[in-house]
Amino acid sequence: MRIGVIAEATSDVEILYQLTCKLIDENTFSFKKFVGRGCGKLRTKCTAWATNLITKGCSYLVVIHDLDDNDESDLRRELTGAVAGIPYKAHLILIPVREIEAWLLTDANALQKVFGFAKSPKLPGQPENIPDPKAKLAEVVWKSGRKHYVNTIHNKKIASAMSISKAKTCASFRPYPVFVSKHLKN
Repeated sequence: MRIGVIAEATSDVEILYQLTCKLIDENTFSFKKFVGRGCGKLRTKCTAWATNLITKGCSYLVVIHDLDDNDESDLRRELTGAVAGIPYKAHLILIPVREIEAWLLTDANALQKVFGFAKSPKLPGQPENIPDPKAKLAEVVWKSGRKHYVNTIHNKKIASAMSISKAKTCASFRPYPVFVSKHLKN
């Protein structure tokens, strides 16, 4: 089963792939992707990319766009409109609150494992309330072990090590396991 993914960055796709592997067998799906390298290109190219992905054999589509400082209902309406009428079996618009790194700030054990910390770092209770989750993640990593966090290197590793139940503490992630269970599980 091919899943089309449209995202702002390659690391966003890698996070989603690792989390999907925790929900369904890795041998049962593949991702085809388009990456906007920022939100502007994603929004202007979304319809064309979604159309292209269906011609590449994708039956399902996931669009990931960080909320940043946007109004969620306006952004969701715009992205939903961009893929409306394209004949996917199902699609999902995922809007991580502020940034997708908020999801990674939910699992202290994953951070400990990836960075080799002596103990689990102290994490914020509500990572979706943090104005800049990527910067907060870098701060947590530095304070916990004097290591440098690089999102293009570490996001995939953190997602691979993290627990789905921890990710579900972020309201913006919760629709994804439901989507996978409803549409992608055999």
